[in-house]
Amino acid sequence: MSGPARRGPGRPPKSEAGDTKAALVEAALRLFAQKGFAGTSIRAIAREVGLSESVLYAHFPSKQAIFEAALGRLGPQGVAGVLADIDPALADRDPPGFVRELVRRVVDRWDTPDGRLLTSLMVRDGLVHDPAMAANLDDAMERVAAFFTRWIRAGAVSADLGAPFDLAYALLAPVGQARVLWLHADATPEQRATARERAARHTELFVRAVFGRTDPH
Repeated sequence: MSGPARRGPGRPPKSEAGDTKAALVEAALRLFAQKGFAGTSIRAIAREVGLSESVLYAHFPSKQAIFEAALGRLGPQGVAGVLADIDPALADRDPPGFVRELVRRVVDRWDTPDGRLLTSLMVRDGLVHDPAMAANLDDAMERVAAFFTRWIRAGAVSADLGAPFDLAYALLAPVGQARVLWLHADATPEQRATARERAARHTELFVRAVFGRTDPH
């Protein structure tokens, strides 16, 4: 009788892969914050999690790939995960309520220890100019723009206001600015509260301007 199938060296079971990837991203963020992106080695990231370099490479092909994974979870592209968690029926039933919920959840995701670390890292090391960041932003905007396309077709938003992508940018850009200014690694409770307040005020202004409604549902 044959024994259990063997996996290749450095290939973790699928059930473990997600946890290991998350641990590597968290470890990398801590080290990036301490030593900078350029000053952090693959070996140091692997050691931080108690793994060999070969096991790390089974999950990520490079240090850049780890950074891009952090962006995917905690950067602008994290909007995709937020959208997946919101009741899709809300977008049709109450578009302003959907916008409010989207912004609230995005700020919640950014206002975490890892999220604030990523903000400081991107600003300090100039990673806001990384091509991955631009691609990340475009992806987030396109995903939100798809909802504005639906709302324009349904008559909930006037087509004269602008293109769906431009409306998505108008919604999210000031929220991203609040993140950079007040949701960084050294943010005080007061600064974090300011970020939330500014994001909420902007959202209400946007809702009134775009949907012509002021009543939160």
